[in-house]
Amino acid sequence: MIESKQQDSKKQNEQLVSLPVIEVIQEADEVRTFRVDNSEGRVAVHKPGMFVKVCLNINGEDVWRSFSISSSPLHPERIDLTIKRNPLGQVGNYFFDQIGPGSKLLLKGPLGNFYFDPQEHTEPLVLLCAGIGITPMISIVRYLNQSNRSKPCYLFYGARSHQDIIFDEETRKLITEMPEFHYYLTLSQPAPHWLGYCGHLNFDFILSKIPQIPTPRFFLCGPRQFNQDFEKQLFEAGVPHELVHSEQFHKKRKSK
Repeated sequence: MIESKQQDSKKQNEQLVSLPVIEVIQEADEVRTFRVDNSEGRVAVHKPGMFVKVCLNINGEDVWRSFSISSSPLHPERIDLTIKRNPLGQVGNYFFDQIGPGSKLLLKGPLGNFYFDPQEHTEPLVLLCAGIGITPMISIVRYLNQSNRSKPCYLFYGARSHQDIIFDEETRKLITEMPEFHYYLTLSQPAPHWLGYCGHLNFDFILSKIPQIPTPRFFLCGPRQFNQDFEKQLFEAGVPHELVHSEQFHKKRKSK
């Protein structure tokens, strides 16, 4: 019976459904959140960190891409997809130029093995991300806040410039709402007036901000080199492999 339920759930997640976009939110100069209406529950409730696959018909051709869900699973009536435009890319430009409120999106999901499971993941959380890699992390943080779970959580976020920061106002507000939530933002190309942390995220900086606590669970999300470097350093530091979750953007997770 359990196997049957799991198989039914997997089949549902692999079904292609058409859902309307109800809102578009400008998050940064080249980043927008496309909010999709899931009030009928046609897409199953996701675990924070999971993604959906989107199918777009561009110039008569079906083009698939995968996007992390940035909204919390505690609001299953909507699905937020936060997308960065790449001037040389096909799909991001199509979203920015063609998709608005009232547009329909073909998608399936939720999918993926990169997610926070509140029942199994009892350790403190350390979330390491760069650029648009913050999208699955904000889903995890939003879930922790909305579920009133008291858990140490450290979010380390590397962005290029002030114009590239995503969710900053919301994240800083969460610091006041979640006593055990800690947020560290660093810019690799800051403006002269920037008073925050500067440079790329590095292992020594992260270790300096994490107190002596039992081994935390790490979630990594960013470009390939970002993930590989931190994985290597975490494993060399003795972090068990099962406590490191890695999600790579840009190249690995393009659709099939």
